[in-house]
Amino acid sequence: MSKKKKYYLCLTCGSGFSKWSGQCPDCQEWNSLVESEQPSSALKQEDLKVIPLSAIASSSLKRIKTNLEEFNLVCGGGIVPGAVILIGGEPGIGKSTLALQMAQYFKTLYISGEESSSQLRNRAERVCQEMENIKISSNMAVENIITLVKQESPECLVIDSIQMLYSVEIPGVVGSVSQLKESTVKLVKLAKKTDIPVLLIGHITKEGNIAGPKVLEHLVDTVLYFEGDYSKDFRILRSFKNRFGSINEVGLFQMSVHGLEEVKDKNKIFLNLFGSPAPGNAVAASLEGSRSILFEVQSLVNFTSFPNPRRMSDGFDLNRLILLIAVLEKHAGLKINNYDVFINISGGLRITETAADLAVAMAITSSLKNRPIPKGIGFLGEISLAGEIRPVFQVNRRVSEFKNSGFKKIFIPEANKREVSSAEFTGEIIGGENIKKAVDYLFG
Repeated sequence: MSKKKKYYLCLTCGSGFSKWSGQCPDCQEWNSLVESEQPSSALKQEDLKVIPLSAIASSSLKRIKTNLEEFNLVCGGGIVPGAVILIGGEPGIGKSTLALQMAQYFKTLYISGEESSSQLRNRAERVCQEMENIKISSNMAVENIITLVKQESPECLVIDSIQMLYSVEIPGVVGSVSQLKESTVKLVKLAKKTDIPVLLIGHITKEGNIAGPKVLEHLVDTVLYFEGDYSKDFRILRSFKNRFGSINEVGLFQMSVHGLEEVKDKNKIFLNLFGSPAPGNAVAASLEGSRSILFEVQSLVNFTSFPNPRRMSDGFDLNRLILLIAVLEKHAGLKINNYDVFINISGGLRITETAADLAVAMAITSSLKNRPIPKGIGFLGEISLAGEIRPVFQVNRRVSEFKNSGFKKIFIPEANKREVSSAEFTGEIIGGENIKKAVDYLFG
């Protein structure tokens, strides 16, 4: 009889090794290896079966609508039966409130590992109109949760939070990578087998990962991030992964004493519609999935006596900002090398597309010259290294949003000018080939 080989498992990252060591070679954690059973390499015969793709019947996705239209939009039109959705965000941002508000519209099994039943009841009294559909449990063993699902047959399963889950079948402390991965795998199998949607709530760690490991995001169908500023009431729900829809959608909410309320007028978040023009402010349009959003670029350019001027950006790529400053110096003749430059995108929005380049450049120029941009002018355009204003895609959708918000003038790339129809915009359209023309037009 052959002697069984020893096998060691890391409680932090879940990696396996044939011999023990004081430090895990993968995650560099000390004293995390424990002896465990070696995984079986035997395969069952049914695992080797294959099915021709053409033999699988095609079917359209059925979606479950919630009463939160913003959440439906981010998910791609609603929740797909059997989908596993992971909602991440910083503690206290509103993840549990969102889950509880959605849970009231289904026959829901709510697993709460962080709050007691009385705490959950107090919150439900504020944010829920109907609590009869929600059944709660504080048992976080995934095997017991699966048993409860079979007993109760819910229409939705909520896990709050994923960090508290554990499996009794494997070693490891609660919250370790091995426990999180094993527990999530079992819940994914349960969701696919029963067609019950599973909503997982995970906190973001200081490293920026949901519930610790990034591997968790690969196991689920949809990953949503809840973003917001604690000093403001507005929250943004953004999709980073969606197997059943677009990842470009965002949902807009406002936190109130009665929970999360949907924001219908998005311009009141990102624009100061009633303020007087101030130096350093410019307006552009961004596409977020099926909707276009106007946002305000705020710039502060201040003289410095230090040899290395500061460049800071909030909501806009810092490297892109440094590039635009260099283009303004080279091709627009502006002297910015003795000035600190600060950029902020209002409302907490994060802009990643280059269509905002022209608005950022005009905001910097306005603050440098201390001359406000006249009210009612919008900007669209990507700026190249040669100082050219390059065309943007889907310009008609952006221009239409300017029209609906009362803008009278739009400065756009010359190449896009002929694409804009008179029906999309009835005001004045100014075309520009390069950044020098844009600066001269506004500031002389």
